[in-house]
Amino acid sequence: MLAAAFLLASTRLGDAAEEPVLDTAAAIDQSQCLPCHIDLGKISVPGLVFSHGNHLMVSCDGCHSRQPHRDGYTEHVPMEVCFACHGVSHGDLGELATSKCKDCHTPSFVLRPKDHSKAWASKPHALASAKQGVNGCMMCHRAPKDCDECHAKEAPTVGKMPDGYQTVIQDRPKGPSIKVYPKGRVSMSQCVYCHPDLDAITPGRLIFAHAQHLQRNYPCEACHPAFSHNENGPVIPDMMSCYRCHGLDHAAQGQVATDKCSKCHPKSFKLTPANHTRKFILGTHKKKANKDPSYCSMCHASTFCVGCHRGDKVSPNAPGKPVIPADHRKVDWKSKHGGFFLQGQGACASCHTQQSCKRCHQTSMPHPVGWIENHKPAAGITTDDCNVCHTDRSKCQTCHHATVARAELTLKNCVPCHSGMKKKPATSIKNKGFAEHAVHFNVAKKKGKPYTCDDCHVGFTTTSSSSSHTDANAGDALANAGHDLRLCYGCHGSLDYQNRLIAPYPGAQLCRRCHTDLNI
Repeated sequence: MLAAAFLLASTRLGDAAEEPVLDTAAAIDQSQCLPCHIDLGKISVPGLVFSHGNHLMVSCDGCHSRQPHRDGYTEHVPMEVCFACHGVSHGDLGELATSKCKDCHTPSFVLRPKDHSKAWASKPHALASAKQGVNGCMMCHRAPKDCDECHAKEAPTVGKMPDGYQTVIQDRPKGPSIKVYPKGRVSMSQCVYCHPDLDAITPGRLIFAHAQHLQRNYPCEACHPAFSHNENGPVIPDMMSCYRCHGLDHAAQGQVATDKCSKCHPKSFKLTPANHTRKFILGTHKKKANKDPSYCSMCHASTFCVGCHRGDKVSPNAPGKPVIPADHRKVDWKSKHGGFFLQGQGACASCHTQQSCKRCHQTSMPHPVGWIENHKPAAGITTDDCNVCHTDRSKCQTCHHATVARAELTLKNCVPCHSGMKKKPATSIKNKGFAEHAVHFNVAKKKGKPYTCDDCHVGFTTTSSSSSHTDANAGDALANAGHDLRLCYGCHGSLDYQNRLIAPYPGAQLCRRCHTDLNI
């Protein structure tokens, strides 16, 4: 109900602009809060009994004079702001709002401030009062009860104590204007105002360092495709996104990042998911494994599955008898399974290792990393062994033409097939695709090494589903494609995480390199 009330009260949030903007210096209203806090009724402060719903008739900036999130902490409204209403008498209407401690603080809350030591009533409080005045004391104390009797006895050189607290709200200056776009591209500027130390964010279930990832020039959006806070709270990347690098073998370079549980999870973290019940282990896991085998393979190697499926009592919950899929028991399974594997139907690796395949296949199966570069039949093995799976020979073209896609972007590697790319200067080449690649031939002079495809083509592509070096039918792709400026501006005019320019020519300067009069 509270969320609905705020949404109805803030129609301008959706009408004023399609994309919400959070401005750290703007006047506080619900438009600054709702992108992350759709249900303000769920916001709680330890020790405080509070409801935004009871304050709907008070403007947001009546209590929040500035952005409450800053420098890695949340700034709570000071008590003096509460006493602008609480405890204030309004003629015959009485108090505007209660001033009783128990109405605003939980029973477990310690009312005595931390600086009020046992000896506070003697010299310490006198020194504090002399420096800060006594008005602040009157938020909790009443002179007749707490001050006058002792003052009459001790006779300090102070005047009469005030009858009650006088409302005084100190001016709290706003910080600089920094705009955050929750629907925009995720970058460091979206985070650092509230999280100056990104590595101080510790979810508890992870051992993680942003610094190690930033030093490798990983863009924020590689892990955070969307703003990391929404109306339901923080948005944490799921484990599947981590496995795009962790556990990935990159040919001769080896493993990109570790997949050992202990490297990313603390000892206190329970590795077994809550949904892995006895019922799940004994049978219902097959639905998840068939629908999304990658979910299982994040933690389990095929050897984990094989022992249980062949009937070994590998754990207390194991069935203890062989579990063989129904289609595997059919007569024609052996002759058809290769086609299913190539079509990506099923999850062979969930149960089978390479040794399983070698019992029948003479060739290494599945083909190991690097095998494709030199896969001539070994001595004594004929192409009949290949034909068991590769019945459609047109697919060979896809692989054989793809070999140049792994080459370095240099003149000698491209012009043997694309003679138009040798024209100089490269900015005069009319073929768009040739030009945008040829202008990077000499990048090694600055970067120390030539570019390869995946230096640029990570998330964007100029064709709908393939590259001309992986699709034999895409020969005209480069000639007909337009420039994907999202990819270009990822380097040109952009700064890396150390605030250094990655590549020159920002904005229109890049266009004018070829289109001198911008008559495109």
